[in-house]
Amino acid sequence: MRPVLLLLPLVQLAACAAEPTPAASDLRARQEAACTATIAAHIRRPPAEVTSRWLSDAAGVATVEARDGNRLHLCQVDGSGRVLGYTHPGA
Repeated sequence: MRPVLLLLPLVQLAACAAEPTPAASDLRARQEAACTATIAAHIRRPPAEVTSRWLSDAAGVATVEARDGNRLHLCQVDGSGRVLGYTHPGA
């Protein structure tokens, strides 16, 4: 009986590990949307006037490029889709 009891926690742990995680493309889309919304609020324009694209990820923080017209903004967005900050390169 004891070997079965010892395996039960391992089976439960394996079940938790098998739960699906969000796809990378979904995460990237959320990060792009967060950057778009933040920059739109920053420039006081509708989000439709801002285009964003995911550039890279380092240590769980993505860099997302946002453009409104010719102006460039770079957002740092964490894995939960929260914008940590943004910069204006070349400004």
